[in-house]
Amino acid sequence: MDETNISQDLINIQENRSIPYDVLVKFANTPSLLKGYVEQYGIKFYQQCVFSLTHMTIAEHLSEVMWNEIINRRIILNSKLNRDVGLKVAAIDFLENFSDNLYDMTSFEAHKVNNIVDSAIIDPLTSLYVRRIFDVIIEKEFQQFLRNDHPLSLMMIDIDDFKHFNDTYGHQEGDEALRKAGSVLLHSIRQYDIACRYGGEELIVIMPQADIIAAAEIAKRVCQNIANTHINGKNITVSIGVKEANKSIASSKEFLKLTDDA
Repeated sequence: MDETNISQDLINIQENRSIPYDVLVKFANTPSLLKGYVEQYGIKFYQQCVFSLTHMTIAEHLSEVMWNEIINRRIILNSKLNRDVGLKVAAIDFLENFSDNLYDMTSFEAHKVNNIVDSAIIDPLTSLYVRRIFDVIIEKEFQQFLRNDHPLSLMMIDIDDFKHFNDTYGHQEGDEALRKAGSVLLHSIRQYDIACRYGGEELIVIMPQADIIAAAEIAKRVCQNIANTHINGKNITVSIGVKEANKSIASSKEFLKLTDDA
C-alpha cells in the first residue's frame, strides 16, 4: 500500500472517523507516515486511530500515549510469541492488563473492556488465541464489514474423528495432534488472519480482507498441510467450512453458524 492509496482511504475520515485496519497497520509499521498525518490533521488523528482500532473514545490528550502503548505491547507480544499478533490483539491485551493504572476507565466503554478477556489470550495447548479473543474480534470485524463493506471471511476447522483418535491412541497423543494442528494452521494462514481455538477440536480463523475465493484457497492449503503432518507416525485430517460475510447476514452469531454449517 502506498501513500496515495492511504490518502484516498482517508478522504472521508472527518465524517465517519473510521480508518481501515490495513491503514492502521501501515501507520504502526511506518511511524513517520503516521506523523505526517498527525501534522496534517492535528493530535486528534491519534484519537481517530484509537477509535478505529478499539471502537472506544478516549480523551484527545491521552490518545497519542495510548496508541504508542498499544504499539509497544505488539512489539513485546511479537517477541514473546515469535509471530505478529496483530494490532487488534495487542490492543485487547493492553486494555485488559495494563490500562487501569494509566487511564480513567470511565473515559472508555468500560463494560466492553470487561468482556474482552479474563486473563490469558493464548490457548496453552494449540498456541492459538482463546475463544474470548475470537468473540470480541469477530464482533468488531463484522461491525466494520457492515460499515465499510470490506471483504470478511470465516474458516471453521474440525479435526476428523478426533474422539476415535483419542480413544485409540490416548489423550497425550490427542493433545499432540492439537498442538501440531495449531502450529500448522499458524504457518498456513496469512499474516493478519486471526486463528483461535474455538473449543475442543474445533479451530476457527477470522480472515479480514478475504473474499470467498481467497478464503477457499487458504482452506485448501490448511487442509493439505495438516494432512501431510505426522503425529508420532500417525496422520490426522480436517474438515473445513468457509463463509464470506454479506449484507443479508444479520449478526456475527449468524455468520458463525453459517460458517459452521459450511
